[in-house]
Amino acid sequence: MTTVQDRSHESIINDTLARLLRDRLGFSAVAETLREGGRPDIIVRLPQKAPVVLEIEVEPASTVVADALSRLGMEIDGHKVQNVFAIAVPARIRTVSQQYLYDELGAATLEWQEWSTDGSFGPKYKGNFLEVGDAVSRASAPFVGFYEALLTLERGVEQAGARLYESPGTVARVAKVFGIEPGDESAKMAALVIINAMIFQERLADTESVYRTLGSTVRNGVYSRNLLLEIWDSILAVDYYPIFGMARAVVQELSQFEAAEVLKECAETAEELIGTGAVGRHDLAGYIFNRLVNERKLFAAFYTSIPASVLLAGLALSPERWARVDWSSSDEVAKLRVVDPACGTGTLLLASYRQIVQNRAVSGVASNAETSLHRALVEETIFGADVVQAAIHLTAASLAAMSPTVRFDKMQLHTLRFGKYEEEQIKLGSLDWLEVPEIQSFFSATEEQVGPMTGTGALVARPRADLVITNPPYTRRGADGGKVEAIAKVFSVPEGDSSLAKRTSELLRDSPANLRGGHGTSFLVLADRLINPGGTIAFVLPATSLFGEQWKGIRQMLAERYSVDFVVSSHAPESTSLSFDTSIAEILLVARKLKADEESSGRARFINIWRPLNQETEALALTKVINSLASVPVIRSDGPPMGGTPLMVGGEQWGEIVDGPVGTDSWTAARWKNAATNQFARSLELGELWNEYGSEIAGNVPVAPMGEVCNVGPQHRKIHGSIGVFQTCISGWDEQAQFPAMWHFKSSVYQSVNVVPNAHLIPRPLGGHEFIWSQSGTLQITCDVRYNAQSIMAAQTNERALGARSWHSLIVSEPERLARENALCLWCNSSLGLFLHANHANRTQYGRGLGNMGMLESMLTLDVRQFTDWQLQAAGAIWRDFQNRKFLPFYQCAVDPARIELDERMVREVLGLGEDAVASVARIRTLLASDPSIHGSKDPELG
Repeated sequence: MTTVQDRSHESIINDTLARLLRDRLGFSAVAETLREGGRPDIIVRLPQKAPVVLEIEVEPASTVVADALSRLGMEIDGHKVQNVFAIAVPARIRTVSQQYLYDELGAATLEWQEWSTDGSFGPKYKGNFLEVGDAVSRASAPFVGFYEALLTLERGVEQAGARLYESPGTVARVAKVFGIEPGDESAKMAALVIINAMIFQERLADTESVYRTLGSTVRNGVYSRNLLLEIWDSILAVDYYPIFGMARAVVQELSQFEAAEVLKECAETAEELIGTGAVGRHDLAGYIFNRLVNERKLFAAFYTSIPASVLLAGLALSPERWARVDWSSSDEVAKLRVVDPACGTGTLLLASYRQIVQNRAVSGVASNAETSLHRALVEETIFGADVVQAAIHLTAASLAAMSPTVRFDKMQLHTLRFGKYEEEQIKLGSLDWLEVPEIQSFFSATEEQVGPMTGTGALVARPRADLVITNPPYTRRGADGGKVEAIAKVFSVPEGDSSLAKRTSELLRDSPANLRGGHGTSFLVLADRLINPGGTIAFVLPATSLFGEQWKGIRQMLAERYSVDFVVSSHAPESTSLSFDTSIAEILLVARKLKADEESSGRARFINIWRPLNQETEALALTKVINSLASVPVIRSDGPPMGGTPLMVGGEQWGEIVDGPVGTDSWTAARWKNAATNQFARSLELGELWNEYGSEIAGNVPVAPMGEVCNVGPQHRKIHGSIGVFQTCISGWDEQAQFPAMWHFKSSVYQSVNVVPNAHLIPRPLGGHEFIWSQSGTLQITCDVRYNAQSIMAAQTNERALGARSWHSLIVSEPERLARENALCLWCNSSLGLFLHANHANRTQYGRGLGNMGMLESMLTLDVRQFTDWQLQAAGAIWRDFQNRKFLPFYQCAVDPARIELDERMVREVLGLGEDAVASVARIRTLLASDPSIHGSKDPELG
């Protein structure tokens, strides 16, 4: 007798999943609703966003993607569907009895993929319905829609700001609200703050009928300033001071005549933005703030991309690394302290907030339905500080918008003073916590604190943090021409006034910070002061933090006091940055402060990703994969050349993860896209050339620091400049000139290793140039190399010259000085010489390696001091054949006949190595040519 097994229809499965989303996540989710043009399986309505459609199918789910794509563009509630999810349910779920279906589906592993109207799609992702819900809650307008909304907001801000700018008196009054100088920027800030408040007003009116809409402020076709202030006062009487307090202060300064035009422009912009469904994206207002307000460039405070913030918060707050926290306990979660001492528009705080909510949901509690949790997070857990008041306003609005119907008594958001004040007081924002336990918080010129409506000028105690997460300003002393620290311009510090720099140096004295490395070093010292033992720091930092000389103290601090969990680097050809509007290479750092009884392992997990993060779902998927590999063995970066452990996301390789050393020296495991490149480089710096398969050593190469092999120098500033012994450098040279020089590097001219000087020097009248001139020579090297443009790194001149500006002179000691210089010049222009330079140089941008005299002295190079007579003779023969041979740019090394021949002859004839070594160098050429740090924005040429 055959038993007939119960089988649930897909409509039952759909309804059950919708019920899970409602019960456990508080979503507005309905299943099987008949609409014009079809019947979506599940419709999720998100506040202030277009509806999201979920199409469900039992495995093998062969048509689920097609079904999902058919829903894109469907109109629901007057909005077009811009995001859909194709979800495959395990086949076994169909046979689960309906009385157990709710629990079984809640525990099942689902597979899904997000698709958007612009044709973009996320990776295939596996997880439970909670992870599906997290991805759905983050679904936002595709970039095309976001860009359209961005243009709308930008246009509104520009037009309303221009109208304000026409009235100097009004601009002056408005500027006082923000605490900055009057100008175009303050007018734009004012417009942005008004639009932001109007959007939030509409959001409140949509959720609670007690609040009135923007339309109710119109009288006789004109937006009334007084009516708007009346409505905002009624809202402020209840709550929402952080959003409406500053906006009210701005509108209060407008005359009725100005207000009619300004408010009309702002209101129409707000309503148009609401219609796009994109206003739920926190990055919209934040992006505009950072794009339109010029102060951002002076601060060098770049806006962290949303996917990067999701990845950083996901790694920093992964529940697996917070075993001491019971995420199911509201009281325990509320005790956490998340601090951003340079929060800007709050991107990283928002990402942390959402990750905590997700951790709570995964613990089994319907956190989205708990107003107490949201109130606790906003009132106690999330702590932000910044020196720009309008940025704090946007942070406050974004946090409140996470649950607009929940009222708060306070917010831990503070605008801190920066600049020179009465009685010569110097204020440095949150850095003042390095010295004093309390500093004063200001929200506006009227000294109203972000928080309680009646708070004024409150003293804010130095926070003790469980997590410090921030993207600190990168500005450094000497930026912007070196006359005054660039950040000081924002607050009108007089030209030549060094008081802020001196005060900063005082605060950071005897600390690992180095202001020549930028304020990232300062904020890491501050984070070390704020963080509790066992707590975590999560930073967005310039990639120079891993390699730069000025960051050595910070690297030592991290290696000794912290367990460095993750270092994430982008090696995507499109961009190495993780922020908008910058080409600066950046990394994500996550590290846990050691407790008294713990010791550092001296190692970390380095994640080198190969493609840009464009969507939050991509960041979520990548976070899950990285966390899954956090505690399992992975390939070491300092082992034989064999590559790294693949990062597989949705069946595709997104990069590699390796286990690498961390210490005072450079953290080289993050330097190259491919881990095999790093492994070859490390081996070469040990004098070992492994074979192309990484199975054995193909030969040994004598290497030593260049400063030991030859004399490097002198420093450029000692040649020409304020302390230079030559008063000027004149382009051009002929044989009558007394002091030849190599000045600027011209890629179109210098393509072979035999060159003539391109400038000459004029001594200062009082003399003193003799010692500097004694360091001239016939071998010159450039420490700054554009790999995707330059053909040579070193060159020789027939007469002595002094390397200056882009060049340094190199002097090899006797005996056989000229022969050894020939050999060293050939090595520097070989692929292996290029390799060692690129592995040592400071790289802030693709296609370029930067350095200085100190970098050259420590850079490993061929130790020609050990050469025998036959090696010098072989090098001399190669020199005669190659001195006038033209090379292609370095990034074409894999296809450059001259470079390939030079490599092979150096390996065979000078180093005396065999065919395994020749094949190994060919492999290295391919790795170099394929790495974005070498080819930059140009297409790699691999042959």
